[in-house]
Amino acid sequence: MIKKITVICENSVQVPFPLIGEHGLSFLIEDGEDITLFDTGQGLGVVHNLKALGKNIPAIKRIIFSHGHYDHTGGLLPVLKEHGGTMPVYLNGSAFNEEFALLPSGTAVPIGMRQSREAYEENGAKFYEVTDGMCRIIESITSLSGVKHEPEWRPWDKMLKIKSGSGMADDLFSDDLSLLLDTLSGPVVLLGCAHAGMVEILDRISENTGIKKFHAVIGGTHLDSAPEEYVLKAIDTVKKYDVDKIAVSHCTGFRVAARFASEFGNKFANASVGKVFDF
Repeated sequence: MIKKITVICENSVQVPFPLIGEHGLSFLIEDGEDITLFDTGQGLGVVHNLKALGKNIPAIKRIIFSHGHYDHTGGLLPVLKEHGGTMPVYLNGSAFNEEFALLPSGTAVPIGMRQSREAYEENGAKFYEVTDGMCRIIESITSLSGVKHEPEWRPWDKMLKIKSGSGMADDLFSDDLSLLLDTLSGPVVLLGCAHAGMVEILDRISENTGIKKFHAVIGGTHLDSAPEEYVLKAIDTVKKYDVDKIAVSHCTGFRVAARFASEFGNKFANASVGKVFDF
């Protein structure tokens, strides 16, 4: 059973220690001596913050990636170098796709993984590609990726693209991966950016497992650019699953985070750097 989640990288800092905030996300998931790192931020703060929080990097057993964007995968190489051994890295295979942000100026900025697969492997990474749907990684951690949508579905962030032939197409985020954690307090969902849709992720987990109540939903929800109709649907979904703790971060956006805080009161938390969730 998972006992603790600590926020390692995020846009904001929660506690008055020498920690670093950055646009990115990383969580440390602990079950006694079994330690998992979920995402690695941009790479500016992950090693620094792990050390500042007294975490033993060589004790990390595995890394899991929520998707291939640089602000979630950029810290992989620094962590591998600090770890110094072979590191299992779990991800959806589509995370290695070439991903871009198409700016209003028409400039396409690469936002995918910063190094080649071979470069990571040379530094100790051993990649395991999870299957679409629910995939058990260890007894207490199950991933969900390849979330199915209607054929006409498109994400609302129109800037995010993927290389397609000689051009670019909308990124449908087949690599988007979330985690279902078993804890003594109940099931916990850990989100990276929820590019596949926070509502759809919770619904698919419920459909596949029969879970009707989540103890906590933690992480990025990518609701800042979502239409009002979807934000309301997300709020209703949190209520539908009777979530005890909704803790948002990173790509949620201040405006939507404030609405969640107003709507859910003491059930709400900012998942900022240094924040600890005990179960």
